[in-house]
Formats: sequence, structure tokens, C-alpha cells
Amino acid sequence: MNMLLSEEQRDALQELMNISMGQAANSLARLIEAKITLSIPKISDVTPEQFVSMLSDQTMWYTRQSFLGSIKGEVISTLSKQGCDAIGKLMDYQPPLTQDRLNELLLELANILAGACLTGFAEQLSLNAKLSMPTMYSATSQHYHYRWASTLMMEVEFKVEVSQFDSKIVICLEEASVQTLLAKLQQLLE
Repeated sequence: MNMLLSEEQRDALQELMNISMGQAANSLARLIEAKITLSIPKISDVTPEQFVSMLSDQTMWYTRQSFLGSIKGEVISTLSKQGCDAIGKLMDYQPPLTQDRLNELLLELANILAGACLTGFAEQLSLNAKLSMPTMYSATSQHYHYRWASTLMMEVEFKVEVSQFDSKIVICLEEASVQTLLAKLQQLLE
């Protein structure tokens, strides 16, 4: 599938992502009372193989959340292993973190960031999307069934400066949802 966006559509989508990711960063910053910096949103068309290859970094934890509604897809959160204790302290988790407490922390972080990102993005385009609860994910230990041959992937990186912790939120849309998104973007641009 070729999902070439016009320059105008790409700019509009990046701006919408900037706003929704900013809302997510603000939610987490208020919770942990720390400064968070964001990368510029990256938008790309990826195959399942490319998607799996991005989930092979052994220095990261991964969560996934499906969403349904007028758009469908998944949100993948990558969370750095470095800085987990520090971010845990900021979120009132007592060190040392057991594996269960670490998983709880990671799922809570993913839900805060992914929830705010997807909600902000969908609301700006007058779309609805209901996000499932996050689960821990490992590309190497689970056989994963993809619902797409290729997808539009939107990602942004969050860095918590005081803890050396960083996270990336990746929103993957199914093919039919990409068409819905493009139609909404076109309406916005007219």
C-alpha cells in the first residue's frame, strides 16, 4: 500500500501529533513534577517486518494497546530500562522495584502517555477511539498477528531529563483507518 501524504497533509498531521503528544507530556510532567522534552513527530509508512525490527532494542521495555472506534490500530510504547528506578521514585514507587512493581510502573506510564496521545489526536479530528488496557509485549517471545500489510506509523519520543528515562509512543493505524484519517485531514485543510 502506498500512503504518500502530500506535504500539506504531512504538516497538518505533524501539527496534530505535536498537540496531542504535548498534552501527554504535560499529563506526565504534572504527575512527576519534572520537565519532559519531546521530539518532532515522525510519520512513516512501514511494513510488519520493519515494525518488528524496531522492537528489537534490548535496552527497552515494550507495551501494546489496541484501540477501536472510527479509527483502529495499536499504540506501542517503548520505555527505556535506564532510569526506571528514578522515574519510579518520581511516581512514588519504593525502590528496589520487584519485577511485578516494575511491570505495574511501566503499564501505568504507557497508559498515561498512550491514552493522552490517542485521545488528544482523535478529539482534534472528531474521531472516536477506545483504548484497551496496556500489556507487556516482547517481539522475540510472542508470535504476533498483524492486521496490516503496511501501516501509517506516527511516533514521538519523550525524555524525562532528571531521570535519564525516555519513552517513545508509536500509533499504528490499519489501512481502512488511514483512509479515514486522510479524509478527516482533507476536511481540515479545506
